[in-house]
Amino acid sequence: MIRHLVPALALSILFSGASCERKVVVVEVPAATPIPEPVSRTKTLETGRLGSAIDEYERQPTAVHSAEVDKAFADLDGELAELREYIAKHDGEEQAKAAAKLANMQNYRAEEKVRFTAAQAKGSVGIREPDARTGAEKVGDSARKVGNGIEDAAKKAGDAIKDIGR
Repeated sequence: MIRHLVPALALSILFSGASCERKVVVVEVPAATPIPEPVSRTKTLETGRLGSAIDEYERQPTAVHSAEVDKAFADLDGELAELREYIAKHDGEEQAKAAAKLANMQNYRAEEKVRFTAAQAKGSVGIREPDARTGAEKVGDSARKVGNGIEDAAKKAGDAIKDIGR
């Protein structure tokens, strides 16, 4: 794309300098395409569970969903270890097929790890623990704070009056 943009820009500069009038050149740049979610080329139970667990975590970033994602990663890692063992024990076409499956699943795992890490970063921003106090407790605490503030202000005012009288 840049290869086509540079000659077009050079020609527009050349032609704009050739005439006496100033011309405005508008170069349209296509919008960036969104990054698609990772898709496993090799569908297994483990890859499906991992994708679903991360989807659920993205919807509701809770500790329970985070633990489910961790378990799904562990299950996928177990499947990858079994594939490595299979590759070590076999040769020829069986080994080549298993090696291709292993490479696909490792790429998928890496892409999903990036997606999960991004979801964790997004999920941790702005999350606050809910205030478990009752409404009466909150009102009581606020009244106590106001009372303490008034008391402190009265003490300071009394000290200021004493200082003036001396």
